[in-house]
Amino acid sequence: MTVSFWQDRSSEAEHTAELLVVGAGISGASAAYWLAERGEDVAVVEAGAVASGASGRSGGMLLLGTADPYSRVVDLFGRERAAEVWSFTRENRALLLERVIDGADAALRVVRGGTASASVSEHEQRELERSGALLCDDGFPMELLDRAAMNDALGTSAFFGGLRDPHGLTIDPARLTERVLALAVDRGARVFPHHEVFAIEDDGDGVVVMTSRARFRAQMVLLCANAYSPLVHPHFAGRVYPTRGQMLATEPLPRRITPWGVYADFGYEYFWQLPTGELVAGGWRQHHADAEKGYSDETTEGVQDGLFGFLVSIFPELATVRVTHRWGGVMGFSGDGLPFIGELPGRPRVKYLAGHTGHGLGFGFLAARALVSAALDGEPVGWLGGGRLTLRG
Repeated sequence: MTVSFWQDRSSEAEHTAELLVVGAGISGASAAYWLAERGEDVAVVEAGAVASGASGRSGGMLLLGTADPYSRVVDLFGRERAAEVWSFTRENRALLLERVIDGADAALRVVRGGTASASVSEHEQRELERSGALLCDDGFPMELLDRAAMNDALGTSAFFGGLRDPHGLTIDPARLTERVLALAVDRGARVFPHHEVFAIEDDGDGVVVMTSRARFRAQMVLLCANAYSPLVHPHFAGRVYPTRGQMLATEPLPRRITPWGVYADFGYEYFWQLPTGELVAGGWRQHHADAEKGYSDETTEGVQDGLFGFLVSIFPELATVRVTHRWGGVMGFSGDGLPFIGELPGRPRVKYLAGHTGHGLGFGFLAARALVSAALDGEPVGWLGGGRLTLRG
């Protein structure tokens, strides 16, 4: 991040906390939650508002696994590692349900009843069939849908079939993040929005963090800035890749056109319908990959038109529906599609979690617990360790 000489008000206020979390997206909010649960003195600083980054701009699907189907992750990492990753996201979802979501469905605009990967080609359907068989064998029950079953559920002939997770759900990601952080505040955490970090310095036996509005003294910093990590510290250059995702939302539809959140075309397109009838959808960035790199969250005509055209090809009735919102959000991708935990080189008091690769809701709550356990207890993080990544230029 950059703060000009004229914007720097860091000398005008000073705060102290044992633990300082940088970032109030799902990872930072979750880190504050787990720290506050342990009775730690924790403060959170955020450059904008709570959930103003990708956590408040995402697709809102609480899925198992990664952006890639299980079969491809098995091919990349082996079956044992793939099962570990899926088990991790299953536990993440269970913890969110138990501690945050259950009892707040209406407030969080939850739609239960499953999510489905939908195939737009015979090749993708074969990959889903292979994933489904492997998942069921490894203890992750899924429902394989043939073309007739998938299209009967959605009232369309657009898909070749699908793979349904009966326990998947969709949710308002901004309200979820806000609720996680509110639970942390209830346990004593303090939150400082609109505090843009521009320096993290060692100071004797602690750390000083300079923001646009104050300086913070802490014993340890947990950096949870995800896509924006390279702007906070150069260590993340070549480790976190900012990538824009674009979305849109429609006016409430007169009928329910999908009972599930749908993840199509290997996850490049996705959509679901809120309890109040609005359809939210995202994707199409693969057709404009170079333009979608970087930190701009503006929308572009090519992606927005392509995404809406994709939706109309599935549901022709959408052609006359009014689009009420269009937006972009910057995601933090890692080199292998998995999040990672570590500490800044030579800076044992500065730990980090980053690289959710568009699946922060699926990983963030439990990954933040692993970050806290590593920072305070020295617990190993296993496959989440950032040392597995090869630095790229």
